[in-house]
Amino acid sequence: MPRLPRIYIPGSLYYVTCKGLYNQIIFKEKEDYEMYFGLLKKYKEQYGVKMYAYCLMPSHVHLLLEVDEQTSISAAMHDLNSAYTKYFNSRYERKGHLFRERYKAAIVEKTPLGLLNLSAYIHLNPKRLNLAISAESYPHSTYVLYLNYEQSDDHGLNIKEEVAEVLKALVGENYKDFMEKIETSGDLSPMHKQLHRKKILGTEEFINRVKEQIENQQEELAETEADTTGEPNKMPLGLGTAVLILAIAASGVYVYFNYWRSSSMKKEAVVSTPNTVASEDELMDLDRTEWEVMLISAIDKTTISDTISFKDGKFSSLNLLKQNYIGTNYSLIKEGSKIIWETMQTSLEGTASWRGELEDEKMIGMLNLRQEGEKPQDFSFKSMRFIKK
Repeated sequence: MPRLPRIYIPGSLYYVTCKGLYNQIIFKEKEDYEMYFGLLKKYKEQYGVKMYAYCLMPSHVHLLLEVDEQTSISAAMHDLNSAYTKYFNSRYERKGHLFRERYKAAIVEKTPLGLLNLSAYIHLNPKRLNLAISAESYPHSTYVLYLNYEQSDDHGLNIKEEVAEVLKALVGENYKDFMEKIETSGDLSPMHKQLHRKKILGTEEFINRVKEQIENQQEELAETEADTTGEPNKMPLGLGTAVLILAIAASGVYVYFNYWRSSSMKKEAVVSTPNTVASEDELMDLDRTEWEVMLISAIDKTTISDTISFKDGKFSSLNLLKQNYIGTNYSLIKEGSKIIWETMQTSLEGTASWRGELEDEKMIGMLNLRQEGEKPQDFSFKSMRFIKK
């Protein structure tokens, strides 16, 4: 049976993220960033992808892309990530997967204000995660191009036209002023949760178009399968955007959150997908909890006790606080009966990437610790007890 293709919706964008397996570092040195940019340029040109913004972080990547009807975003991202994994494994003498999965994508309706807000969200990520004192100072994003899009791109990606298209939405202000206003107002604070939990953003009309196209594809594929086997098609769901949209098509659309802010625009919404997104009550179950955990070294199996806390949307580790790692935001998703959380803590000396799974009041997870001048340290952990405050 042929693989289900990713759908193409005219007037849509893909917000794409690629994360290292267990939040491990995927860019260790300057040469790693340069290699990824070179591959990004190669496959952007090969597949004819339009790129509006990017930000390369130590353990993950953010991309804002647009494709046409003849372009497969799955093929482009597969080739990009496969090529970089081969380079990384060869350079650092390792084997196996580098990325947690192929990639994750949210499909977003393309509007002038939407483009502008998504670019700001991507550019603010390094500061939000305390990797830079300002968005402008971070060297691996498109932010500087937005301040002067006439200048040449050091990475040869040739996205001046895309940047100019985004900047057309500015009225009576420059991009730097817009970014400062957005950062001060906190207007983008809901966007992180909506992009990573809901996976599809746009007007109700746009959502209905997505739903209709998926239903049409399902009917066509079912007819094809019936023609060859005599049985109705019972297709297993794929990963990423196709999965979420299929779930939407099967279960109906639930309008949940208006996320673009403009009185002149139609109300826009995101979609809730069953069995993939935790409810607000379930997500709040983790808030104001404190967990005593046992860290187990991946190298010599030695153990270390730690206390991790979740309070008002912030995560902290008692051990790392003593080493000047500050508390930080964390993300939450639901997979089946599990609630999964992720975060990255930083200090002047390194990064600590956490990923945990909570089920039946028990927690397990991974910690990847990278500190300047020291060997990488990887730990698994399990909860010993917890309290709800």
